[in-house]
Amino acid sequence: MITPPFLTNYIQLANIAVTIIASVAAYILTPIFYESDYFKRLNVAFIATAIFIGFVGGSYNSLSEYVSKSKLIISFFTIFSCGLTAKIWIFYQHDADLLGLFYIFFVCNVTSAIIYVFVHKHIGEYQMKYRGSCGRTFFISLMFGINALILVLGITIGAEYEPKFGIIFFQCYYSFFTASLVDFVVGLGGGLQDYEPVHIELPRRNNHRTTAYPGCPICIQKFSETEIPRVLKCGHTICQQCARNLKGETNKIQCPTCRQETIVEGSIESLPKNFAVLDIQQEN
Repeated sequence: MITPPFLTNYIQLANIAVTIIASVAAYILTPIFYESDYFKRLNVAFIATAIFIGFVGGSYNSLSEYVSKSKLIISFFTIFSCGLTAKIWIFYQHDADLLGLFYIFFVCNVTSAIIYVFVHKHIGEYQMKYRGSCGRTFFISLMFGINALILVLGITIGAEYEPKFGIIFFQCYYSFFTASLVDFVVGLGGGLQDYEPVHIELPRRNNHRTTAYPGCPICIQKFSETEIPRVLKCGHTICQQCARNLKGETNKIQCPTCRQETIVEGSIESLPKNFAVLDIQQEN
């Protein structure tokens, strides 16, 4: 199974879920507690957002091809900036009602989620190594400390405002966004690296050594009739489930080893099965 390799992934996956729930709640409650004009404006906002997301989705494949490692690092800083902007913005709108707070919340969350989509593209291609030298550990601790100080400062200043609910909520919620500063700093320090498949050697058997572990280089599961090995155009083999994950909604699979793309005509099952590695597995 491919797991999100960045702290930002976990934060933004939760953000997308929270934004959807908040949007549904706003759509249900607005016509109950507000006049019809407010509900009309909310519909316009949702329609405009849906059109923009549709445009981004339609351009996803072409736009995501231009996201290099350096741009990926910049995207972490951009998500941090969205969180910091929301923390500051709320001080100028502290007296807004719940619907006004929702609009600020919605804009910042959708912006971050759209940026995250292009980060998500690179799951299985890059990995973030948080562990390393003492210097890296120090800077990670420092970034978490800075994030905590920003939170405490925001709440302390917000306590002087009335009403203070919106300010305190924004300071707490968007601290998860500003935590993306950790990914940015680790990436700048060389922690963002190409994904390296792990190969395990089997012990000697009959004076022969199996040089490569007969398993998927992504999820490290042994190939079998359930973990079916599928051959990509480049000749590398991955399991059927990982191939399906990499393909997603597109018709292309980028090999995690050599980065060469394979065009999938039809379903994943159309890729050739690697019977050779199944034979090796049975022999072992």
